[in-house]
Amino acid sequence: MTTTEPNQGALDDPARDRPKSMDAIDTHAKQAEKLNAGAVNDQAVKAGGAATSANDLGDELKLFRDDVLRNWDGKDAEAVADHLDKLGKASHNVSDKAEAARDILQRVSEIMENVKRKVAQLAQEANDKDADNRALIGAARQRKNSSDDESEIEAAASDIERLRQLNEKDANGKKEEIEQALDAAEKEIDELLKPLGMEIENGFLELVPAGKGDGTTASSASSGIDFRGTEAPSTSGGGGGSSGGGGDYGGASGVPGDGRPAKPIDAQGDNPAKIAERFLGRNAGDLKGSGELPAMQSWVPNNVNCANFVSGCLEAAGLIDKSQASASVSQLSANLKADGWTSVPLSEAKPGDVVVSNGGGHVVLYAGDGQFIGSNNVNPDGSQRISMGGGGGLVEILTPPK
Repeated sequence: MTTTEPNQGALDDPARDRPKSMDAIDTHAKQAEKLNAGAVNDQAVKAGGAATSANDLGDELKLFRDDVLRNWDGKDAEAVADHLDKLGKASHNVSDKAEAARDILQRVSEIMENVKRKVAQLAQEANDKDADNRALIGAARQRKNSSDDESEIEAAASDIERLRQLNEKDANGKKEEIEQALDAAEKEIDELLKPLGMEIENGFLELVPAGKGDGTTASSASSGIDFRGTEAPSTSGGGGGSSGGGGDYGGASGVPGDGRPAKPIDAQGDNPAKIAERFLGRNAGDLKGSGELPAMQSWVPNNVNCANFVSGCLEAAGLIDKSQASASVSQLSANLKADGWTSVPLSEAKPGDVVVSNGGGHVVLYAGDGQFIGSNNVNPDGSQRISMGGGGGLVEILTPPK
């Protein structure tokens, strides 16, 4: 018999049949099982409630302001009304931010649930394959140990080694798939949480301190929230916005500009649609950080800049002021209506009118001749670029007061 004793002992040790990477797979599966998507979704629900409460408060303050102006006279009345107006707008802004926090946390919850399910599936596939391979190895070992024929023993020993290598390859492949899925989910959640001032770091959600990214380290005062346990991220200080094409996502630094001069364009009095045409082909992520449209808020994520861009064009044209600008589709629409903008049919629309589309989740400008222009999700990665289109699912067209 040519098989040496040490090799013989190794071949007869069932513990060597199981790949080391299976331990990592089991660990990943246990960690993924602890992901509590429901807790994050509960926080999303709370954020939605906060958005509704803040919006209701803003509406009540506006009614109070109107009562003051109806029933009081003089400078004192005007001063009180102005103060109430500012408080009302601040409340609506808080509502936008809480609404955005809700949308972000709901998406984070979905990602957590999806990756939890995917890791469990891959881990199960890995364990099933390992069991099958080890059954084959066990059969080869039995064949080796029950034979007196030297050539049969050598062939069985060779099968054991070959099957062990195959099992190791299969397990390593599944381990890599699992780790890629976890990494992708973590990166996606990190991007979503940046506007809320949070990130995943070493398995935790932590507040991102001011100045992070320029070489500074996380503050010891950062409040960590266990991504794997039952806690969920607090919505305090979060961003705002609306579902669909626009959202006020406060808290994150803006995307760097694209090298264009960081100064406002000279467009006072121009038609908003003509202003929009200047930026055709530009990525909204670059434009919002360039300073050319000052009303655009730099913290808005690159895939929800529609109201942000329309606000920038309207402000540049002199049709609204910065306090009326909003990265929320619903809030921008409400601000315009409060300022006297009225709804018109498509047959009466004029270039520069504001078009609410996609069931109320998107907003663009009417460009004339049945065409629309705005910040649309046309890039392969889902981010927005200034382009023609975006009028599908039309809900309402708003035209400025005469």
